Amino acid sequence: MITINGESAGGASVHTLLGSPPAIPMIQGAIQMSNLGGGVDLGESGNYGTTYSTYYTVAQSYAVAGQAIFLAAGCNQAALSDQITCLETTTTDLTSLSTVARYVVQDGTIVNTPELEVRSKNKNTAHINVAIGTTQNDGASFSAYSQSCNTTVACVAANLYCSIAHAQALLDSGLFPLYDTGDVTADAFNISQRVVTDNTFRCVDQATAYAGATSGAFKSAYFYQMDRTSYGYNPNNVDQVGPVVPGFPNGDPEMPYYRVHGSDMPWVFGSPITYRDANDLPSQQLSTAYFAEFIRSGQPNPSEVYLTTRKYTTALQGYKRSGPWEMVSSDQGPTKRMDWPVAMTSTFVDLAQCAYLNYSISYYLTGGV
Repeated sequence: MITINGESAGGASVHTLLGSPPAIPMIQGAIQMSNLGGGVDLGESGNYGTTYSTYYTVAQSYAVAGQAIFLAAGCNQAALSDQITCLETTTTDLTSLSTVARYVVQDGTIVNTPELEVRSKNKNTAHINVAIGTTQNDGASFSAYSQSCNTTVACVAANLYCSIAHAQALLDSGLFPLYDTGDVTADAFNISQRVVTDNTFRCVDQATAYAGATSGAFKSAYFYQMDRTSYGYNPNNVDQVGPVVPGFPNGDPEMPYYRVHGSDMPWVFGSPITYRDANDLPSQQLSTAYFAEFIRSGQPNPSEVYLTTRKYTTALQGYKRSGPWEMVSSDQGPTKRMDWPVAMTSTFVDLAQCAYLNYSISYYLTGGV
């Protein structure tokens, strides 16, 4: 029996394996980091993240990627059988093609449901302890960042690939406020990254944890948000460490910065980073203490006796200040906000925003309505 752990596409793999009949008997726990999903909102039928949590049939996957792969490999014969023969004999590295079949597919064996079933305890979902969470700004790595627009609404529309009307409605909702620094494109990006964080990561992941925990599909669920991170997937080249100021040559993490996608891994695995201040290392020690205990015992709260005996003094001090990481028990959460000197406990984040984006906390319990 193993505890599985994955981030991003790896988080999606964890999500998928939680509902995979051949895998279920082998899994005793799961850590799902920044799984993708959602995206059916703002007038759009989906986004990059949608198919990570809503699975294609074989026919749907073929319709999206099949012929594109044949053509990219130079297999442009008229008959499908000839194309297959061509693909079987090609020396082209198929992983290098411009189109790949990156989608989870309902094959009837490994995956046999259109999504993870969390509305009730059932044979298709692993009845185990799970830890699920996101970074504070996962969407900063996936929102576009238009530099050619000159109004907030135009920039938000461009960044989200939605219509001006939908962008204006989003701004008019008051749920995604503008923080006006005088830089139109940067301020609009700050709005759009929050929307993408919500509609591609946070909303569906919180809804999964809530549904699975309260329906009995999961044995228990714990939710987290990483509020201190450093260096991750940063295609938009935004500040991901904090501004470089006197005394902080590697960035000041107490000042605003984006906690981008993938930047949380050192706080789960304990890998070294370029430390920015005196709080980075102890924050890792506390966070990894929670995750290590989850892997060890299926719940994330280490024994104070254990921490004392092992002389994990810093983690012990942080744990005493922060208190236990509580399991999800209602539509309010809770969520553990990983940071230092305190990993505080809060409610789920952006519940009103998620409801606006059609991914309310009860999304999976109400059949995706």
